[in-house]
Amino acid sequence: MPSRKIEALKEAAIQKAKDSALRVNKALENMIKQGQIISFKSVAQSANVSTAYLYKQPDLRSRIENLRDQQKQRPSNKQIPLASDNSKAVIIANLRKANKRLRVEIDKLSKINESLTGQLYKLQGANDLTERLRLENEKLTQELKRLQLYANIDKTVSQKLTPITKVSEKKSEIPELIQYKLESLKVKVNSSLTKLILASNEQEIIESILSVEQYVQHHSIRNINGLVIQAIREKWSPSASLQKAASHNLKVQPINSKISYSDSDEEFLSLAELSEISNIFMDDNSND
Repeated sequence: MPSRKIEALKEAAIQKAKDSALRVNKALENMIKQGQIISFKSVAQSANVSTAYLYKQPDLRSRIENLRDQQKQRPSNKQIPLASDNSKAVIIANLRKANKRLRVEIDKLSKINESLTGQLYKLQGANDLTERLRLENEKLTQELKRLQLYANIDKTVSQKLTPITKVSEKKSEIPELIQYKLESLKVKVNSSLTKLILASNEQEIIESILSVEQYVQHHSIRNINGLVIQAIREKWSPSASLQKAASHNLKVQPINSKISYSDSDEEFLSLAELSEISNIFMDDNSND
């Protein structure tokens, strides 16, 4: 019996030594991973063994000394202590606050970004509008130049047609009755005749035209315009038209007989005298 107890105690001591050695090795591995300072005291606390035990174990002692020496040869880095549960909670709370603050900042930046995007679209629209207005302005400028060219051409043509326009205006100033009489005689109203009519008395012109009408009823006239102009200038009257026509040329023999158109009687010149007077007007080209 005593021998068995001794053997059991030996076995228990051996197993205890193995367990202690195992704990020491695991403690060393963890300390190396976490970058903790390795010493006999720190290893004993971590492995839950005595420092005396570590000194008595040659393998463990040698390993601890080697690791300790290696750490001394490395540049000294300040060991960061492990955070406790309270410190972890504080860190988490601070991180949550920072996260919340960052979210608020992100929301603000998102709104600013939306505003800037809207302004960018507006600026793009303004640029498009500016380009359209520029193209429209160029188009209108070309159209204006074209219209100015047409206006200059029209002005040039108008200047060239000014004399005709003036004559037309003067024609319109001739009294309607005189115009009608002239048209009935097939008289061409030219500038000379127009000036003469506008410078003469309307009643005298009518009497002169009536005298011409009487005359052409009995004579063949080649130059009706010249006859009308002479009648207006000399202020013919219906009763003395033939006498005035005869006196137009001094080479013609004086005419003793007059032609009078009245309600009571009529007197006519001889055929020879009428022929001679007719020749006067056929040869007349006065002021036409």
